[in-house]
Amino acid sequence: MNELEYMPQNSRFEAILLGFLGGALDVYCQIQFDTLVATQTGNILFLIADISHSPLQQTLIRLFSVLFFSIGFMFGLHIRANAKTAFWRVYALLPLLIVTMILPLLPDIRLLWVVLLALAAGLLTLTFSGSQIESHAYSILMTSGNYRKMITAWHQYFNADEKTCAMKRQAINYSLVVISFVIGAITTAILYHFTHEKTIWIVTLNLACIIYHYSSVVVRYRLQACNI
Repeated sequence: MNELEYMPQNSRFEAILLGFLGGALDVYCQIQFDTLVATQTGNILFLIADISHSPLQQTLIRLFSVLFFSIGFMFGLHIRANAKTAFWRVYALLPLLIVTMILPLLPDIRLLWVVLLALAAGLLTLTFSGSQIESHAYSILMTSGNYRKMITAWHQYFNADEKTCAMKRQAINYSLVVISFVIGAITTAILYHFTHEKTIWIVTLNLACIIYHYSSVVVRYRLQACNI
């Protein structure tokens, strides 16, 4: 068996999937519900900017998105603090997987769906907070910080007297995360014209890939007790 270089949550593959998921999820929710569930900084700005002229229902939707994202994040803190196995990350992903899977099949109750999606997105954010792309920290589900780090990494690489493979790989890694976010957003925006609310299943598929990859690596390298 080959030696594992990075824990599964710190792999390049999972960082790319999480980047794609972040772009896809927020674009879908912006189109479908006129709000965000993962990028709460943007949601707070929209909430403040529109509070004077938006309908009360839309204001409540954005407010509940921020509130239940926070609740999901805090619930994730509790789960992580009491985790006994590496599979706690899989369990924490299941709510978002289930919600995105059944959402298109049930009546369109906007406030309820935003609450459930924001709650699950907050839980997912905590689950992978502190994760790295290989050996470098990055932001999941959002791309502003990754974009700045990408520019910084390329600047350092091109201006270094002695360019190294590690410097180049770092810049490429951040670029891949940013590009995957953009591709997730564009793909969702295009697909929505054809598949409408069922477009959310692209997020479901993405989550299934993350769960499969993470679980298979944990089992293969017997990380159940050491990757908590």
